[in-house]
Amino acid sequence: MGLEFLYKNGAQRMRDDIVGPLLLDNEYEQSDVQEVQQCLEYEYPAEKWSTLPVHHTSIPAEWSLCPQRFIDGKDLGRTVAWLQTEEWYPIPVRLSEIGAVIIQNVEGRLRREWYTIERVVAMIIDPFPWYEIESFAIALQEENLRLLPCKKPQGRLTYDFQEMRKATQNRTLDEMMRLEKRALVHTCDAPVLIDGRLESRYGGFDEMLTPVVGMIKGHHRDYLHKEGWRVYYSLRCGERTPAFLLKQKNIDVVSWYVRIDGTGGDLPNWGIVRLEIPAKFFEKLDKDWDYINRLSYLVCEYRCRDKSYERASVSLYPIQRAEESLGSLFTGADKIIQHFYKLTQL
Repeated sequence: MGLEFLYKNGAQRMRDDIVGPLLLDNEYEQSDVQEVQQCLEYEYPAEKWSTLPVHHTSIPAEWSLCPQRFIDGKDLGRTVAWLQTEEWYPIPVRLSEIGAVIIQNVEGRLRREWYTIERVVAMIIDPFPWYEIESFAIALQEENLRLLPCKKPQGRLTYDFQEMRKATQNRTLDEMMRLEKRALVHTCDAPVLIDGRLESRYGGFDEMLTPVVGMIKGHHRDYLHKEGWRVYYSLRCGERTPAFLLKQKNIDVVSWYVRIDGTGGDLPNWGIVRLEIPAKFFEKLDKDWDYINRLSYLVCEYRCRDKSYERASVSLYPIQRAEESLGSLFTGADKIIQHFYKLTQL
């Protein structure tokens, strides 16, 4: 059957403007539903929590743990078609261009060190005969497109198209994170900062040996106690919260919040990011709190100052450059989509 799979199964094109954007959970945390245990009295007891200034921290020129590499990923795509099963379940088809990039700081100049880009087609394949799917996947591969089988939402098909559509987008995001893991492996245990959670990139680094830092821009999970939230909202630019321990499925991390931007009159959580480092690595440093202060100071210094950039208040300049660098290498959604329609006769 090959590339005619969609056409022969009654697939239809989908306009870009026919459905609204999906409300995905922040920062690829959509698949992280496992329990997380907090140890909030890691650095200070609850009654001694207060804002901790870092703007007077000094970073020695010979500091070997200073992150000089920055990793970011990109998923640019949309739902381009949909078809139905014999039971009339809607099956969305998502076409994406995904990639990951490493930006390195070389004597104050940022340069692209490594990147990878793939084109993928994501859909739920369970309702269709395996031989049709296999033929479709092989034909896609010959056109430099890779089929990504998706899991059914909560283990079952549903007539809710948005829920089915979200499953395909989650799948391409997961695959993008796999490319970010490849980028982490490429850094060879050098100090690196990645835009995102370490749990989601587990397997791409050695939690005992790699000085890796994760930076999370959005905060939709309640990790703090009441006193912690008081400190959180009291943060001024250049201040951090005490560090706390998060025990997760794959990796335990030491985490804290730092405000890298913000002035009077902004939203209460404006400019606040969460940083995290592997707990095993930090304990290997004998819980060197100066390491946390220096990292906090570094992200304040690296903060994005381009106010035209949509996420400037919670982003770093090297991460902005990484995103722009990777985006410049992408082909462009319209061109890829039209080529896909031609291949599949839609």
